[in-house]
Amino acid sequence: MEPSDLAIDHPGAAIGHNVPPANTDPGTVVGERLATRYAGLVARFVELELGCGRVPDPIASPEEAGLVTDFVAQCQAQLRRAESAHKEEKAPYLGGGRVIDGFFKRRCERLSQALVPVLTRLNDYRNRVIASEAARHAAARAAAEEELRRAGADEARHRAAAERLARDAGVAGRAQAAEHLRAAEVAGERAWVAAQRLAREPEPVRIEGDYGAVAYVSRSWSYEVVDLGAVPRAYLTLDGERVRAAIGQEAVRQIPGLRIYQREELRVRGAL
Repeated sequence: MEPSDLAIDHPGAAIGHNVPPANTDPGTVVGERLATRYAGLVARFVELELGCGRVPDPIASPEEAGLVTDFVAQCQAQLRRAESAHKEEKAPYLGGGRVIDGFFKRRCERLSQALVPVLTRLNDYRNRVIASEAARHAAARAAAEEELRRAGADEARHRAAAERLARDAGVAGRAQAAEHLRAAEVAGERAWVAAQRLAREPEPVRIEGDYGAVAYVSRSWSYEVVDLGAVPRAYLTLDGERVRAAIGQEAVRQIPGLRIYQREELRVRGAL
């Protein structure tokens, strides 16, 4: 099928006619063209495949061996013809594919390079926020520790006073002891609230856009060689696959001759 065959030429067709539209799916069009152009090639493949099923098993004579040798040569010649036709048919698509790859790859690479300093600035901002939040959390923790100490001291003082008054004083003393007990309970509540604040972990830093995008940090383990001679032989593979499996899947964090470290990378996920 040639490109001109794709045109519909129905002189009598008008609005409402029943002529089916041409199939414009590229894969179907190419498949139909190949099936038409190489019908003989396909038929020969079928013949040879059927012939493979008729080869004697076992081969019992020199004559049979000679015939099978000729048959194998025919199959190999058919494979070479098919490979040659394959290359011939694919060549235009490979050239077009390279043009398409270059068209998109060039622009994607330029935008990716332009994004590098942008991501660096966004990561710098995130680091500043993390430092600010860490300082704020440290100050809040110090205040909670001080409040816990003072509330604990107040509770202990009021309970001691209540016990002393209840033991040594009369009716008036017992009333004062009740007041000290109530004050001790209030101090105990203050201590409980301070302890809760002290146990609170800092919230993770999140950067969110107005349209659902989220900036987050991806963490992964990597390594560098510091002393090749000290690396155990079990880890010495050309592609480093054994080391990557050890530090990734097996969570190994110490290997002689290697520095294993966690790498952070800022990424942005768009709205789903």
